[in-house]
Amino acid sequence: MKKVGKAIVWIFVVVVGVVLSLGAWAQGPTADEILALVAETSIMGGEGGTMVATVRFEVAVEEGEAVAYTFRVFSAMDVEGEPDKLLIVYLDPELVAGTMFLTHTPEEGDARIWLFLPALGLVKEIVTEEAKDQEFISGSGISRSKIAEGFQYQEDYSPVITGEEEVRGLPAYVLLLTPREGRDTDWQSIKLWVYKEEFVVIRAEFTDWEGRLAKVMEGDDFYADAVGFFSHTITFQDLIGGGSSLITLLDREIADVPDDYFVPENLSTLDLEALLGN
Repeated sequence: MKKVGKAIVWIFVVVVGVVLSLGAWAQGPTADEILALVAETSIMGGEGGTMVATVRFEVAVEEGEAVAYTFRVFSAMDVEGEPDKLLIVYLDPELVAGTMFLTHTPEEGDARIWLFLPALGLVKEIVTEEAKDQEFISGSGISRSKIAEGFQYQEDYSPVITGEEEVRGLPAYVLLLTPREGRDTDWQSIKLWVYKEEFVVIRAEFTDWEGRLAKVMEGDDFYADAVGFFSHTITFQDLIGGGSSLITLLDREIADVPDDYFVPENLSTLDLEALLGN
């Protein structure tokens, strides 16, 4: 449940790692089953273990102008007795290269977040809610806390299947998500189009508490890579603020990642060349 957004973005979708009985699927999956399968997918894979990926993030800051960031991302997920861990290393632009963003997200309780600033040689834990709610990248609309916490739709929203449609040539279940009783949510409702064969999100629409369609997410470039089936480009549009962003998954692989990469005290001494595989 903490996975989609791990890399951003709340956003993002790969391999089904759940075995379901044939009887339960005789009439097709329920809305809760579909949402559970979506929750098992992310840029960093749907199964436990360690993985490495390279991601490009382009943010339109003004009309006709965009700023591009490239990251190397390391993850360790679903390790028994350990929080999910994510290390994001900035590769470019040059001005921020070497900056590191580390998260530890336990099964229960709040995520912890650290930021390493190479110019200062400083590792700082981000502790206040205000700081956690700041944007991961200015103009992206994705907060630091969303990167850490990832997919929480199952916990916060109740789904219903409203129909089936074809989107980008792919057959999709259409799900409407509304807040569960007692949950404090960002959105009045979320509408998801979920690919019927792979349970990845093709499109998502987010309606705010004023009843306005506020944000739209669309996936494209769907194919199976070395890890599994995934949308390798994802666009976000802020219909209220007017911004937009594009996430591109450049590569990813299941690979061993040293435990040292996820220790906050080690961030200032990690070998950047080794992190980049050079």
